[in-house]
Amino acid sequence: MDSLSRITGYVRIFFTLDNWPTLLAILAALVLLILVGLLVYYRIRKRRHPGTLEIKAGSSAERKALKKEMPASSLTGIWKEFLKAIPWSIRPNIMTYEHFIVFGQAGSGKSTLIDRYTDWQGHARQFYPSFTANPLLQIYLGSKVLVQEIPASLLDDTSEAARRALLKLWKPLFRRRKPTVVIALNAMELSPDEPGHLESLRQKAQMIRGKINLLGQICKKPIPVRLVLTHLDQFEGFLEFSRFLAQGNIPLKLEWPSAGGDRDRSGSPGTPVEGQRQDPTARTDRYDLSGCLDPCEEHLTRALISLPADQYLRAMTFLCQAPRVFQDLSLFVRSLQEADPLSLEPEITGFYLTSQAEENLPVLNPFAPLLTAEEISKIDPHRRHRLAAAAIGLAGLLFFGAAYFHGRSLIVERQRGLDRVETDPPARYDQRMHELLPAVYADQHPVTKVLPDFFSSRNREITHRSMENIRELYLLPELDRLATEMAAKPQTPTGAVITIHGFEHYYKGSIHAAQDRAVYLLALIYATRDNDLGQLIQQNPTSWSKILNLPRTMIEDYVHNNVSSSDVSLAGKKLSFRQSHGAVDDPNRWMAYFREIRRFCQQPFMSRMEFEKLQKDTEQFLGVIQQMELYDLTVRLAKLLKKEVPPDIHLDMIVIQESELRQEAIKNSLNFIKNSSMNYPETAPGSGLAGLLENLKVMLSYKDPRAERDWTFRFSLGGEDFSLSAGQWKDLINRSRINAFLRDFVNQHQRQDGLLFFPSDQEFDDLIMNPSNDGRFLFIGSARVDGRFTRDAVEKRVRPILSELPALIESLPIDPQGKKHVTNFLLKEVDIYGRRYAQSYRRYYMEFDIKAGSPGALRFVLSQMVLPSSPLREVLVSIQDNIRIDPGTNEYMQIFSRHLSEFDFIKRLMGEQKGTFPELDRYKALMEQMLADIQEQQGQGEKRDKEESHALLKNRLSPLGRIAFAILDQEKDSYVNLVKRWLESVAVPRPWQDIFLAPVWQAYFLGMAEIESDIAKTWEELRQADIQPLQHKFPFLPASGEDVSIEELRNATHPAGHFRRSFQALLLPYCGEEGQRWRKRSSPYNVLKLPETMLPTLNAIEQLGDVLWDRDGKEKFLEFMVRPAPLPLMPPREPLAALSYLYVGDSAVFGFNQKPSWKRIRCSWKDPSSAAVGIEFAGRSRSARIKRTIEVPPSYWSFYRLLQKAKQPAAFDRNRNISTVQWTIMSPAGNGEGVSLDIAFDIKGDPWSVFKLPR
Repeated sequence: MDSLSRITGYVRIFFTLDNWPTLLAILAALVLLILVGLLVYYRIRKRRHPGTLEIKAGSSAERKALKKEMPASSLTGIWKEFLKAIPWSIRPNIMTYEHFIVFGQAGSGKSTLIDRYTDWQGHARQFYPSFTANPLLQIYLGSKVLVQEIPASLLDDTSEAARRALLKLWKPLFRRRKPTVVIALNAMELSPDEPGHLESLRQKAQMIRGKINLLGQICKKPIPVRLVLTHLDQFEGFLEFSRFLAQGNIPLKLEWPSAGGDRDRSGSPGTPVEGQRQDPTARTDRYDLSGCLDPCEEHLTRALISLPADQYLRAMTFLCQAPRVFQDLSLFVRSLQEADPLSLEPEITGFYLTSQAEENLPVLNPFAPLLTAEEISKIDPHRRHRLAAAAIGLAGLLFFGAAYFHGRSLIVERQRGLDRVETDPPARYDQRMHELLPAVYADQHPVTKVLPDFFSSRNREITHRSMENIRELYLLPELDRLATEMAAKPQTPTGAVITIHGFEHYYKGSIHAAQDRAVYLLALIYATRDNDLGQLIQQNPTSWSKILNLPRTMIEDYVHNNVSSSDVSLAGKKLSFRQSHGAVDDPNRWMAYFREIRRFCQQPFMSRMEFEKLQKDTEQFLGVIQQMELYDLTVRLAKLLKKEVPPDIHLDMIVIQESELRQEAIKNSLNFIKNSSMNYPETAPGSGLAGLLENLKVMLSYKDPRAERDWTFRFSLGGEDFSLSAGQWKDLINRSRINAFLRDFVNQHQRQDGLLFFPSDQEFDDLIMNPSNDGRFLFIGSARVDGRFTRDAVEKRVRPILSELPALIESLPIDPQGKKHVTNFLLKEVDIYGRRYAQSYRRYYMEFDIKAGSPGALRFVLSQMVLPSSPLREVLVSIQDNIRIDPGTNEYMQIFSRHLSEFDFIKRLMGEQKGTFPELDRYKALMEQMLADIQEQQGQGEKRDKEESHALLKNRLSPLGRIAFAILDQEKDSYVNLVKRWLESVAVPRPWQDIFLAPVWQAYFLGMAEIESDIAKTWEELRQADIQPLQHKFPFLPASGEDVSIEELRNATHPAGHFRRSFQALLLPYCGEEGQRWRKRSSPYNVLKLPETMLPTLNAIEQLGDVLWDRDGKEKFLEFMVRPAPLPLMPPREPLAALSYLYVGDSAVFGFNQKPSWKRIRCSWKDPSSAAVGIEFAGRSRSARIKRTIEVPPSYWSFYRLLQKAKQPAAFDRNRNISTVQWTIMSPAGNGEGVSLDIAFDIKGDPWSVFKLPR
């Protein structure tokens, strides 16, 4: 921002009213530079295009000249050749002539026309030559006209080269003037009887129109065109006709109407004679020239009188033939003036009839100029040159005037600044004093470098004063201060030597500091730009600035601008120099230093810390040598100053003290060590082992240019010989650099991930499962294997590195321990990469699965799997392609390959033979067979062998159901067992088998769903047919008034009944009996889903059947263990309860007033029987006994009917497994009215439980 502000300030100061001379000078200089630049450009262009080589005339030479591509400057060169022959004095005048351009085909009479109607040959005899030597272009200089004849070869050339050549010729000539085009047409070629004549005529017109369009583009105006018919003397009667017109002073020129104003005018295309009448019936087509001679008919009467009869008849013959010729000419004119939106339409201004034999008639001249000789003489061709010269002179005057005033203003400004400095000098040399110098001021005002210097003496005076100011204000006062300091120091014995023991003592605190600085200051005072002192200071300005503590800018300005030291005066300066020999370091430190270097050269490597310490010591020792060299420079300065300083200043006391450290070999060895470096190439982030390999190659191939020759630095210190071999030192540095590089690399990658082989994670494409979909349709799985874990990555990245890097490590010039460290690192990296590689394909393999939610989806899946390019095959092929890696004999590749051994079964499975995979084809055959079984029609299933296990059940199942039932029933030939036997044959490990069993399990799951649906349907049919009738009848439904029939019981509970037979045939395979109870049969992967009430009902029916039927299927009695309860107590004076009893059929239980016991009763349910419960009473007076009974009429279930008449449902005690049943009986009337008594019996178990069925 400060620089920008400073620049903005300078710009504002510059563009002020006070700097108007400068601005004017700049403007004049710019104008002059532009004019000079244009002139130089013109001259260069002229030299580069001197014109084409002249070609001799002749049609064959002309064609040969245009056969090759025409150079753009070929026509311009001809024009320049023409101008060269024109004298300079008249060259501008001829440019004012009217220009004509003649077009015509070969043989049209162009040259004859020009010869007859221009006087170019007469001008040529007067040293005004034309140029006709080149067939490409012929230029004729006539009286007031300049004619260019365009040859037929150039006219017919439509190439881009011809267009460029014509434009380059015509643009400079016709940019400000408009030429006239003359078209020469051979009248004998207008009306031949040849076919295609009219088309040829139209093409000629188009050729000419193309050239006229170029002129129109240049002039931006319509181009005037004059049509000339030649060779008319070959028409019978034309000469007689033309002679008649000439004798009668009748012009033969036919005026052509303009394209704009005369298009709608009636009449002929021209007005032949002024004042003549126009036929009111004339044609309106401006292109129709057939009647252009009609106005001449009025002169026929005169011709008849004045001409002989034969000449009159010939003239009439011409007039009769002319319309046909002019009619063809109309077609040419129409094509020539055809409307074109991209160009200007040419304007035909005249129509001329000429012959080869007739005399030259001025009235018929097609080259008649429009300007008269008097008008041409008034044109000043030099006017533009005079104006240009005046402008250049004025610009030069302004330039030099502005330069003078600008230089004067700058001189005044600098003198004012110099006066201010001398009046109020700054404490230190600053920018103001620096800017007063001419060179600096010129840099600040660049325009002064291109302006003439009118004030050179004033500039020298300002420079001289500036140098005096530097001396008087800064240098001489500093010299006085140093002289005072030198005089204040105590004297030291002559020849004393001061020993420096540390780098920090250099120059600091030395008693010779003031004396040395005085020598440097005297050298600066007497330095000029040309003497030896000035050259020395200009080479070391920084050293002088540091030693004298003076601004470097001031030192450079003084030496560069001081031209003489003769005016330097040291009058009154008292400088006393003492004897001095410089400083000498302790040689013991140097000897210890070089012994340490010798020890390092014998070590395997040097650590970075040791190298950095050695470099620091080297810098210190080089500082000592630099100190000695500086002192030597002081001695040299003293010798040079002896020629400049007054004789009263004695510099002979400064001498050189000899020392062993001055040996050149010591300095060279220190510089050699100082310039050594242990820096190694930085490994780009992410470059990994590839970067390590490349950097190691670079480091091994690097040749130190300083060690191309095995220099040996030999020297002696303290009587001990030392030598340092550049080759040994280079080898040490190289070993140390490589060792440090390897250790840093290993330390940076301590957390190994196996991916150091790859510099980028985008280099290789990932392996994607189901790349064309989202992996959720049928063949599911969206696993992705990183592209770095592919065979392509191994072959392109891993194998090359493992093939080259271990050998390279073994060849490194490092110690064995370092090699082992790097080798172990590489082995670990390979092992990690191998594990991750195998893990990627294990995950890729395991993620592939099949999910078919319907039989149709399963059929589609199986149909895809039997195809040659099934998804499963693609997965297996992808894995095989990427695990089939030959480790060879490479130890590292063998370590990597061991991790892929778990995929050996894929290699066996995908063993290719003659383009097929036999083992995989066996699996596909199984899938194809399963697909065929699934697609099997139901009718075919009914033909199954009846002796086959569960044939009836299988016939009810769908194909999927039969496949699932075979798996559920663990049949030997089920598809699960078949696939497993195949997997065992190819030794596929158990964890890897699921991918092959997936289609079978999908079929199993779908089939089990159908089986479960069939089970539910079958059970419901059985339940409704055999179980449901029982549930609504007595004793299964106690509230029912209808007893269950024996037949219904037989169908539902008999071992040979309908229910049992149907169950065993259709449902038994799905159930298993454990401990006399039916359970679900275990099934693979899932538990079979049975109807909720099936097993409870089945177990209840089984229990009921065991109660009702024996093993032979015969009816069993219902047996109950019954125990009477104590008899009820009677009120006084009532009969006593003596006996209770319960009987069913032939079985009875009696209760007495004693300890009751259990007794078995048997009920027959196959025959009707009665049942009753009652009490027998005895009177107190031993009268007859009285019975009170609750009876049930005979029935199959009389006992349960009797239980139904109990006071309340039997109370079942689960802990004792006893049901207590109470009946209420009225006692007989005694002295009273009788009482209600409860009689109870205990029954083991729940008599109703056997008839309780789940609903």
